[in-house]
Amino acid sequence: MPRMARKISKTGFYHIIIRGVNKTEIFVDDEDRKTFLHLLKYYSIGLNCKVYAYCLMDNHVHLLIEDKELKIGELMKNITCVYAGEFNKKYGRVGHLFQDRFKSQNIENQTYLLRLIRYIHRNPEKAGICKTENYRWSSYSEVIYGSKIIDRDFILSTYNDNKFYAINEFRKQMTENNDDVIDDVFIEENITDAQVRSFIDYVIKNKEIPEINEKNLVEVVYRIREIKKISIEQILRVLEVSKTKYYNQIKK
Repeated sequence: MPRMARKISKTGFYHIIIRGVNKTEIFVDDEDRKTFLHLLKYYSIGLNCKVYAYCLMDNHVHLLIEDKELKIGELMKNITCVYAGEFNKKYGRVGHLFQDRFKSQNIENQTYLLRLIRYIHRNPEKAGICKTENYRWSSYSEVIYGSKIIDRDFILSTYNDNKFYAINEFRKQMTENNDDVIDDVFIEENITDAQVRSFIDYVIKNKEIPEINEKNLVEVVYRIREIKKISIEQILRVLEVSKTKYYNQIKK
């Protein structure tokens, strides 16, 4: 069966995840990590793809990439093929290192973008490795102190136009542990009703959607789905609203 074509992001922003085949470690030592970052920088510049965040874990990698020229497939193929060749040669192994195809998720709004920046940088802390700010192999330090690979100015601009305030806000966002459940809602594809409930409470609290009432149900459902593609059926189930009531409002 032929592969389905990847959906193209309207904004050009993608969350990229690559994993070791069968959860194999793809980084054994720091030199491996340096090699991967070198390839990321080299090929992203050559293919005009902008890197906004990254985190290298033992058996997987998270990337936030902007690709306006539909080069994301070529970018990831170059990085993974060259890296796998170097890795296999170094450790005397043969065969595939990475899962057959990288995973990509489109990022279509600012809310999702900010949650993803948090999610990527907090990966080591959530995994119990170390504090977010102490992890050497993410772009956290580049955001704070200066960039080597990422477009730091863009990341800071998502928090505040003033760099000093932007850095402080970034630090604050990275340390709010109680927000992890919301990060997971944005990143995961299949989410539970409890997660959807937490998500709706969050977007109402942050005034991204209005309080739900009898008259604005259709608008609220539409606004929720603009932020996160949750099925109408699941939203209505969580809100305890019948499909009949919802579709009757659409007809009005």
